[in-house]
Amino acid sequence: MSKPIQAAIQRQVGKALTIERATLAAPQPHEAVVRIEACGICHMDLDGPSLCALPAVFGHEGVGVVEAIGSEARIKVGDRVILGYGSCGTCPSCAQAHPYYCDQSWDVTFGGRRLDGSPTLWDNSDTPLHAAFFQQSSFATHAIVPDHCLVPMPRDVPAEVGASITCGVMTGTGAVLNVLDVKPGETILIVGAGAVGLGAVMAAHRAGAGEILVTDVRDDRLMLAQELGATAVFNPRAGAMDKWVMAQTGRGVGKLLETSGNATAFESAIASLRTGGHMAYAILPSPMDKYELKPMALFEKAARFEALSFGNSVPQDLYPKILDWWRAGEFPVERLIATFSFADINLAMERARNGDVIKAVLMMEYADAA
Repeated sequence: MSKPIQAAIQRQVGKALTIERATLAAPQPHEAVVRIEACGICHMDLDGPSLCALPAVFGHEGVGVVEAIGSEARIKVGDRVILGYGSCGTCPSCAQAHPYYCDQSWDVTFGGRRLDGSPTLWDNSDTPLHAAFFQQSSFATHAIVPDHCLVPMPRDVPAEVGASITCGVMTGTGAVLNVLDVKPGETILIVGAGAVGLGAVMAAHRAGAGEILVTDVRDDRLMLAQELGATAVFNPRAGAMDKWVMAQTGRGVGKLLETSGNATAFESAIASLRTGGHMAYAILPSPMDKYELKPMALFEKAARFEALSFGNSVPQDLYPKILDWWRAGEFPVERLIATFSFADINLAMERARNGDVIKAVLMMEYADAA
């Protein structure tokens, strides 16, 4: 049976979201309806209107409680869950436990519907909305999610903490642990101190990196990076980043994560590599800056150059580890969080867009959509 809910609908590019009554589809056999407790805001949500048809419902960092399930769902009503990123669950990559390489990743993330083409959400005039964003669209009181994308979340974890780790922090953490494979004593350069970059700082610190170099154009974020484990920080407004890196290291860095989405920083990052270095990047240029990639610089250094997909992370594996580290005080993600009521979603979006907050999290203070 379909369900009345409240959803934040983006009807026009550049205009405010409006919280409206909407209708959620009934769950298919391997789906669940989740009552959302909290949802983080990510830059992908801010850039969603440039990638997707409107009207749309975004949001892809949800946590909540399972309220209804399909006939064959592998989860129970009442389970508390984190909503992981979407994947088809059946392609060769998914079958080999590499959902971040899902053959249908673009469609499950941005397609706006289920993979079978059916809508998951309608507005009050019975018009299908572009939804199923990351297969959740959790800027709403309820979301419909494939059961294989759900990860159990313990009852003692605050909703805002669970919602803060689901995309950006996971990506930065996975970049350090799964892709760059930072070892004790190694040096890493992290370009950008947003949620991805600071997730990487915490992961590198926990992994025992010897030097953790961080650059960002905001001094307040650099200060926080130091408090989270960075050993040296630099604001590129003061000069060339690659020259600073060379002064710090004498030869460049062997491990590098670029998260800034800035074309100038991207080129300077390549110049900061040592011979045989490894650069990973997790960026969505906005508004799609033009990049000039000059392969010769990478060839001269015999450098590895690798795009990331969700930090090459499997949510079922990484989320529980991050939450265990958080409990142990080794991953203080609460330092990144600013909470907002669902009713204040436009304020939260604006503060996230301006960089005034690192990880804005919406708290669903009401769930009665009737």
